[in-house]
Amino acid sequence: MTNQPLRIGRINALNMYPLYHHLAGPEGQGLTFLDGLPTALNAALLEGRVDISAVSSIAYARNADQLQILPDACIAADGAVDSIQVFSHVPFEQLRTVAITPHSATSVALLRVLAGPSVAFHPLVGDPRDAPEDGVLLIADEALEVLRGGEFPVHTDLSERWQSMTGHPMVFAVWAARRDVAERYPEAVDAFAELLRSARAEYVREPVAVARAAAVRFGLPEAMVADYFQGLRYRFGPAEREGLSHFLELAQQAGELERVPMEIAA
Repeated sequence: MTNQPLRIGRINALNMYPLYHHLAGPEGQGLTFLDGLPTALNAALLEGRVDISAVSSIAYARNADQLQILPDACIAADGAVDSIQVFSHVPFEQLRTVAITPHSATSVALLRVLAGPSVAFHPLVGDPRDAPEDGVLLIADEALEVLRGGEFPVHTDLSERWQSMTGHPMVFAVWAARRDVAERYPEAVDAFAELLRSARAEYVREPVAVARAAAVRFGLPEAMVADYFQGLRYRFGPAEREGLSHFLELAQQAGELERVPMEIAA
């Protein structure tokens, strides 16, 4: 075991709350947390500022030589998820330019897979409602806020579109440890993996209580939170592993990934 507590990346968004709710409980004492959005925590993990984190699945795949995937936990959806959206002024098939959120890596790669090579991606600058592009890619709580606002005439749920196209669930993030940490402190990393399994099991046992706590934490209606959580999966099982493998294969074909990691390749 390490003499210092493991440093855990904590995605500061509603979609990951069901696991973090229990990780922050008594069994998680001795852990320290760094909060951030996905791309920030991807960088923190790769730069060694955290030891373990949920990490964008495409970022894991691009850096699998430095990262060790943890079993049994992810964030995935089998159909519409609400919080991964392209908001647009034209139908999805007519998109020519999209302003891209800086907070996501997997969703950008997924949009490339779904939209094809002809759509130009531009960095999102300022308020998404003022973006001059045909559409705007938003994730997490920002996507939920804009979705509730209804300012755009068209919105496309990328997870729903992926499932319709492939029949697979979409895995947006996996859990991974730095390989140097896993090699130096294997017992600590294994213990954290077990803690993740316990956190997921606790959520399954008491989803109503977790939705209530999340509603208070994020200032949202409890019914909306409970409905949102219904669309998410946190178990990295065979269906999710197959879906991730297929996504990474298509991302490789789209030029978003050099190679599919051996740990994931079918």
